[in-house]
Amino acid sequence: MTVGRYSMSALARFALAAAIVWNASAPAAVSAANAPISLRYDIQIAWIQAGEIVMSLSEHDDRYALSGTVATSRLMERFFFWHGRFVSTGRYQDGFPHTDAYMLWGRDDDGSETLHSFGGQTTIRSPGRSQRVIEQPPGSDFMSVTFLGPHCMAETTLHDGKRVYRLRLVRSVEGEVLERHPPHYAGPARRCDYRFRYPSGTTRRLSLWIAPWQGHDLLVRLRVRIPLLPDANLHLRVEELDAPQMERKYLNL
Repeated sequence: MTVGRYSMSALARFALAAAIVWNASAPAAVSAANAPISLRYDIQIAWIQAGEIVMSLSEHDDRYALSGTVATSRLMERFFFWHGRFVSTGRYQDGFPHTDAYMLWGRDDDGSETLHSFGGQTTIRSPGRSQRVIEQPPGSDFMSVTFLGPHCMAETTLHDGKRVYRLRLVRSVEGEVLERHPPHYAGPARRCDYRFRYPSGTTRRLSLWIAPWQGHDLLVRLRVRIPLLPDANLHLRVEELDAPQMERKYLNL
């Protein structure tokens, strides 16, 4: 119960700050606002249905608000558990999302942590630990860049609220997404291959596929190559499944 009260209090404080940022420069006319769109991505590692990301994107003139949840599946939780909620608000400049405020609440086997980045500072709280305040990292947050960025970008900086990461474009090609599972996007897409660099200097190969969807150029597939382990994949779901279909997909039969 302590964790619930703690996390909801942090969410409330961040929601207030995000609302201030979101409304600060918004004109009174509501006609400029676009209807929110909902996005759902399935996470797959090898044959395992590893989890899902469910998001909502709202836009008003040059401003955006992206929020959602990330959760591992019951099958994946035998090996690894992580649930999270995030909110990001910001502004598009030349088509690129620039974060004003970013919040992430995450919970895994080791406990929970709340992080919110606003006004040049990042505040990190964990139950039973002292609050930490650090300088807000440069660049835009990971979720905004990944899902809203104008890929393929030559090079960019992004952060998770605490650490800075770098993306460097290796290749950009026009192609097609071929899916074996009907609920996921299939069709023409632009593929962007990146080198993803961690603060430690470690790099990963990251591929994104971008395609028009619901009036936006959106991420429809993502693949992370991990040495000696199966690739991690993210697929945009474009149709809902009924209960029997969901069960078959979950068991991958």
